[in-house]
Amino acid sequence: MAAVFVNYRVQDQPGYATLVHQALAQHLGGSQVFLAPRSIRLGDDFVDQVFDTLRTCRVLIAVIGSAWRDLLGDPRHDWVQREISDAFSRGVRVIPVLIEDAEVPCEEDLPDGIAALARCQRLRLRHYTIDDDLAHLVQELRDLLPPPPDETRASGAASVFRLTDGPECELAIVPGDILRCTTADVWANSENTDMRMARPTDFSVSGVIRFWGSVREESGQVVDDLISAELDAKVGRRPVAPGTVIATGAGELVRTHNVRHVIHVAAVHGEPGAGYRQVGDVGRCVRNVLSVVEELDPLPLRGVLFPLLGTGAARADVLSTTEAMVAAAIDHLVDHPDTRLRRIQFLGYTRREHEALTSTFHRLPLSPLH
Repeated sequence: MAAVFVNYRVQDQPGYATLVHQALAQHLGGSQVFLAPRSIRLGDDFVDQVFDTLRTCRVLIAVIGSAWRDLLGDPRHDWVQREISDAFSRGVRVIPVLIEDAEVPCEEDLPDGIAALARCQRLRLRHYTIDDDLAHLVQELRDLLPPPPDETRASGAASVFRLTDGPECELAIVPGDILRCTTADVWANSENTDMRMARPTDFSVSGVIRFWGSVREESGQVVDDLISAELDAKVGRRPVAPGTVIATGAGELVRTHNVRHVIHVAAVHGEPGAGYRQVGDVGRCVRNVLSVVEELDPLPLRGVLFPLLGTGAARADVLSTTEAMVAAAIDHLVDHPDTRLRRIQFLGYTRREHEALTSTFHRLPLSPLH
């Protein structure tokens, strides 16, 4: 069950609630954050799902906008009050998140069940500092919550396979952090259809590639944003079509991780009011990346590394993503028997990702090498 419950008024600040959910899901894991319209499946009992989650969650985020106070109603029928009151009664930590200049009403102006809200330390989200404000919230929750077992970082050696009947190119599962990998000339990077890299401080593959590919001062301050600048220069008109790929250099990753190229692929697109979604055919993203890789120079290429595309901020299902991506890589090898690639690697950052990749590999016509 989710560890964080996002509470908000539909008539007040639904857009900010979605942003909060999106940021927390990206950094804590989609299964760890509950937002009713995105977490309750069609046909489920709404009341049961809400209160079952409140029984097990550790933190309730109360998103409070300028109209929140005016919408306070009968506690028996006001869902926002019922959720906050239930959280307080169970000893759940409640964090008010104030939007722009909104304020929490005074204790004496709040119904008894939620009066303690006025005494809770709060966080403010402003449109001109929202990235830093959300990062602050994410860090606070990381400090408060233990990672779920399946979201902890995977470890161990790579598992290597080869097609039972196909070219000699190997397929491999690489567990853990992308920064451990120094054996691929090409890194694939999942971007949204705006083709804008994540901030260097973001906990994402895009943010990691951007930061480690940049020239930095000893303090870590970026002084030359090499990969992002090259990508911006090549994009042209935004947004790009889903599945679009753009190749750039690897900046400082050439020196630190032996990476020659980064292939940016539009594997995620935004939907107004709903956040980010994985594109409809993630397999096509893989095939497009590999087609570009086949044309890169110089020869030969040791390999390409794929993180799981669209499973971060877009919260795509991990198992179906691994199945589509690995199947697409096999299709490419079957269609390119003379491939110049020596290895196609898939990154299983978390235990859940690693287990999904392992399960997928063992269901396909692949022979383990070591």
